[in-house]
Amino acid sequence: MAKKKPPEEHENLERWLVSYGDFITLLFATFVVLYALSQIDLSDLGKLEDGMKKAFNAPSLLEGTDSILTGKESLLDFEIADSAIPPLMMEYVSQKYEEQSFKDIKESVDEMKKNGELQGVDAKLTDAGLVISFKDDFLFYSASATLTDKALKTLDNIGALISEKFALHYIRVEGHTDNQPINSFLYPSNWELSGARSSSIIRYLIQRFKFMPNLFTAVGYGDTRPVIDNITPENRAKNRRVEILVLKNKFKGLEHASVSILVKSKQAQEQFQKERELALQTVTQSSPELKRLKESRAKKSKNNSDAEQINSVNLKDRQSTSNEVSDTQEDNSISIKNKSIYEQVGKGDASSVKNQNEDDNWLNNSKNNKILQRDINKQFDMVGQ
Repeated sequence: MAKKKPPEEHENLERWLVSYGDFITLLFATFVVLYALSQIDLSDLGKLEDGMKKAFNAPSLLEGTDSILTGKESLLDFEIADSAIPPLMMEYVSQKYEEQSFKDIKESVDEMKKNGELQGVDAKLTDAGLVISFKDDFLFYSASATLTDKALKTLDNIGALISEKFALHYIRVEGHTDNQPINSFLYPSNWELSGARSSSIIRYLIQRFKFMPNLFTAVGYGDTRPVIDNITPENRAKNRRVEILVLKNKFKGLEHASVSILVKSKQAQEQFQKERELALQTVTQSSPELKRLKESRAKKSKNNSDAEQINSVNLKDRQSTSNEVSDTQEDNSISIKNKSIYEQVGKGDASSVKNQNEDDNWLNNSKNNKILQRDINKQFDMVGQ
C-alpha cells in the first residue's frame, strides 16, 4: 500500500502585514514623540523629572548604586514657573545656542584684539565652557584689588559680550597670583588678594550689567594654579591673572545654586530682561569698540547675505543655461530627423529638389525659432500629401 502523502502546508501570504503593522506603529510613535518635544512645557518637564527620580530611587534587586538620579542632581534644579519667556528658555534648554554663543564671544574677542581694541585678554573654549583670561597688570594696581580706569573699559567690553548672550549661565571668576609673598593689613597672603580681585570683578559686573548675583562664584587660588613656572619676571607676570569661566549648562549642578528668575512670573521675567537690555544698551552706546564691532557684524552679515543671493542667482543661471543647451540639442535632433524624412520623400522626384532646398531653409529657421514638434510634423504631412 502506497504511503499517504502528507498534506502540503498552507503558505501564509499575509505574513508581511505583521512587519508592516509594527513599522507603522513605530513610525506613528516617532512622530508623536517629535510633536511632544516641539511643545516643551517646563512645568511638565519638571514633573517628568520627579517621576524619573521616584522610579530610579526605588530599591534595587542587585547591590549597586541606589539611584541613577540622586536627590542633588536635577534636570531642572528649581521649581518651575508656569512658563518661561522665549529668550530665557532658549538659553536654558538649547545646547546649540550655547555652543554658537561661546563661538561668537570668542570670535568677537579675537577681532577686538586684532584691531588693537583689547589688550591683555585671551579667550578659549574648554570642556568646561568659555574661559576669558585677563592679565592682572591691565586690571589692578600692584598688590591691590582696586580696578583701574582702563580695567573698567575692558570689563565693559567683555561684560557686554557675555550679557548679550547669557542671562542664566553660571559664571566663575577665578583669581591667581604669582609665588611672591605678600603681607599687608588688607591682604595677609596671596589667598586674600586673589579672592578679593575676583570679588571686585563680580561686584562690577553685577552693578553694571544687572546680572543675577546667584549666578556668580568668586574663587581665589593664590599661587597654587600657575600656568608656567615662576622663575623669571615674565613668567610670574603670566601667572598673575584673573579668569572668567562661563560654565556649560551641564555643569551648573557643580555650583549648587538655582536660577531664581525662572521661579518668578512671566511679567517679572520680562521686566528682568528689559533691565538687562537697558543696561547693555547704555554700555554699548558709550563704547566706541562695541559700536565698531556691531557695525562689523552687520557688514559681515550683509556680505554673507549678498553672497548667498549671488550664489542663488548663479545657480539659476546655470540651470537656465543647462536647459537652453538641452533644448538646442533637442532641436538639432528634430531637424536632422525631419530632414532625413524630406530626403526620403524627395527621392525619384526631380521636381522635389527645389522644394527640398526650401524645406532645408525652413528647417534651419524652425530650429532657431524653436517650433514645436507637432508643428513640424504637420508640415511634413502637408508635403507628403
